[in-house]
Amino acid sequence: MEIYPYKFTPIYIEKIWGGRNLERLFARQLPSDTPIGESWELADLDAGTSVVANGPLSGRPLTDLTRQLGTELLGRAKPLENGRFPLLLKLLDANDILSLQVHPDAKASDEIPEAALKTECWYVLDSRDGYIYKGLESDVNPEQFREGIENDTVEKLVKRYDLEAGDFHYLPAGTVHAVGPGLVVAEVQTPSDTTYRVTDWGRGREIHIERSMQCIHFAPTNDVSPGANGDTLLVTEFFTVARRTLRPNDSYNTPNGQCVAIMMVSGAAEMHHAGPVEPITTADAGDTIVLPAALTDASVRSATGCCFLEITLPDTE
Repeated sequence: MEIYPYKFTPIYIEKIWGGRNLERLFARQLPSDTPIGESWELADLDAGTSVVANGPLSGRPLTDLTRQLGTELLGRAKPLENGRFPLLLKLLDANDILSLQVHPDAKASDEIPEAALKTECWYVLDSRDGYIYKGLESDVNPEQFREGIENDTVEKLVKRYDLEAGDFHYLPAGTVHAVGPGLVVAEVQTPSDTTYRVTDWGRGREIHIERSMQCIHFAPTNDVSPGANGDTLLVTEFFTVARRTLRPNDSYNTPNGQCVAIMMVSGAAEMHHAGPVEPITTADAGDTIVLPAALTDASVRSATGCCFLEITLPDTE
C-alpha cells in the first residue's frame, strides 16, 4: 500500500443549525438547498468513514489504511481497540445555536452502554459576532443546574465567551458547552459521536437530562489549555494541536516518525516528501491532509504564506 500525503473526501452532515458558509469561505461544492452543519474531514466511525481522494489509493477507506499500514501510518501511536483511526476532525458551521450539551469522560463512558469518551477543542476560523457557552458559572451545583433545566433558565448558569477568528478553546469531556450562531470552527476530537443534550432551546429534539447530569463536571472551568506554549495550543493524552504560520517562501519540517494531520486555516501550501509517490500534494484553506509516519523528509512549503493547524498523535512507547 503506497505511502504519501492523503487527502480525503469530506462527509457533509445536514443539521438544523447549519448553514452554507463552507461555500463562502472555502469554495466547497455543498449539497444543494441543505443546511450543512458539519463537514467530517477525517473520520473512521460506523456513522461515517473518510475515503482517500487523491493518488493511487483514491477510493480506499481510512479504516483500511489504518489496519493495513499500521505503524507506517500511525508511528508509535495506537489505533483504537477496534483497529480504527484514533482521531476525528471536523469543520462546524453554526448558523444557529447548537444544543447545550455534554460528552462523557472515561468514568461515564464505562457506566453508560455504548457511550464513548469525547474530548475536543475548537479553533475559530470565522466569526460573525459569534460566541460559545463553555463550563459553569462559579459555584453552580447539581441541584441548581437541574432546577435551571426544569425552569428553562440554564443559560444563566453557563459561561459565555464572545469569539473572534483565531481564538481557541479546549473542551475536555464533562464540560457543558454550546457553539453559538455566527461561527465556523475547526474541531479536533477523540473519535466519538456520543452527545447528551441538556437543552435544545425549544426546538423539540430529544434531550437527555439524566445522562447529562451523570456526565457534567461540576467544577471550575480552567481557561488555560494544558501544554499551551508558543505555537502549541494544547497537549492532551489523545492529541496535540499547534498553530503554524509560514511567511511567503517559508517551509516547515513536520515531526519525523509521527502521524501528522494538517488542517489548513488560510493561504495555500504544498506537502513535500522524498518518496516516489505523490511527492507534492497541494493544499488550500479548508483542506485537511494526513501525513503518514513513514514519510521521509516531510515538509510544508508555501509560496504565498499560510496558516495551519498541526495535529499529532501521542507517542505511546
